[in-house]
Amino acid sequence: MTSSPDVPTITVTGTGSVSGVPDRLHLDVGVEVRRPTAPHAYLQAAEAASRVFDALDALAFPALTRATRQVGLRADIRWGENQEQQVSGYVASQDLTVTIDNLASASEVLDAVVLAGGDDARITSLTFGFSDPAARANLAQKAAWQDARDRAQRWADLAGCTLGAVDSVSEEAGAGSRPMMRTMLAGDSSMPVVPGEAAVVCSVTVSWRIGRSE
Repeated sequence: MTSSPDVPTITVTGTGSVSGVPDRLHLDVGVEVRRPTAPHAYLQAAEAASRVFDALDALAFPALTRATRQVGLRADIRWGENQEQQVSGYVASQDLTVTIDNLASASEVLDAVVLAGGDDARITSLTFGFSDPAARANLAQKAAWQDARDRAQRWADLAGCTLGAVDSVSEEAGAGSRPMMRTMLAGDSSMPVVPGEAAVVCSVTVSWRIGRSE
């Protein structure tokens, strides 16, 4: 909904956030194998991936889910002196997504992946989040709305006018979870994982029609 050019408005942007310690961890892990032939690479990657799956299942954590995200097979191309392509081997891979709702088990999950996958194991990303993102997003939206309302009221007071009906509402694109995290390395056989604080952030731009104070 857009305002008529004859109708004066006050337009402000409000921001709201809800912070907390994340209680969910998303891991992107997998295996990658280089072998002289495509079938050899493919079968070896399948074997390594099966070992990783079996190791994760053996943990028997009820708060752990895992799934295949991608399977890949490609030629490893290198350029010769005459700029000719040379196939030096083949690379097969499988990427897995692992979600953990019990962060105390994160180190065991990482250990299981690396020990089962061996030299073929890969850990590509680690992302913290919340198990109730919708509820936190709702709270952030309410906080953003209140912030916008307060800002608009202050401008109205300074301008000597009153706020009328809402003319338009627009949520800012890209607003969402902005995690701040840290990992801690240790000298023992495990990899401690320590979440920092994360915030679910929402920004909203609102226009109010205005009128003159009596």
